[in-house]
Amino acid sequence: RRMTRTNQGALVGCSLSSGAVRTDAGDVPVVTVGGRPTKVRLVRLWEVEDPAFRNAVADVFQSVWPSRKGECVAIRRGTHDPAKKPTPLVLVSVDGSGVDTTPRVLGYTIVYPSSAMKRPEGSTKTGECANCTLNSVLVPFELRGAGIGAVLVKLAARVAVTELGFECVTAWCQPRLVKFYETCGFAYEPPKRKNKSATGTATKKDALWAKLLNLEVG
Repeated sequence: RRMTRTNQGALVGCSLSSGAVRTDAGDVPVVTVGGRPTKVRLVRLWEVEDPAFRNAVADVFQSVWPSRKGECVAIRRGTHDPAKKPTPLVLVSVDGSGVDTTPRVLGYTIVYPSSAMKRPEGSTKTGECANCTLNSVLVPFELRGAGIGAVLVKLAARVAVTELGFECVTAWCQPRLVKFYETCGFAYEPPKRKNKSATGTATKKDALWAKLLNLEVG
């Protein structure tokens, strides 16, 4: 189950329009928080050194992904750094001077390098696409339904391509969230084959997960 689109908005194998956040210089997304318009941006976790901020991120992470204890501990201890490949991104509010002094955690995801992707037929570039995966995408329960998740995913995909050097952005989601990722500019592509258990029945993962791609073909 996979969807693909070019970074320019042209789609491969389907006709969805791009839902990407504009990349105009100075463009700052606005979301509604507590009934008020709030400017937001993504920061790398290590950019805010305050341990209280890391703890706030970890608390939100634990509330949404309680079984992912290792990642929660890494967030709380601040073990991520620019020299390591995974890049944790936190969606926070901003004021006129940049990031708020005590930013509220509005969302989180972590970008992991992944296996390179074969370029689609007709691409003007050669070689394989540098690919990454958006992991642990989350918005606090009390902030859902206001479009914050879409801003988080679009901004994370943009950062992965324009700042981290990836050409393909992959996300995994439950089938009920496929339409959400479509609105974020991702395109769906079915799996080439189904994995089955030793008994011949579809595995739980096959039933629950879909793969979506945001592909720069050039």
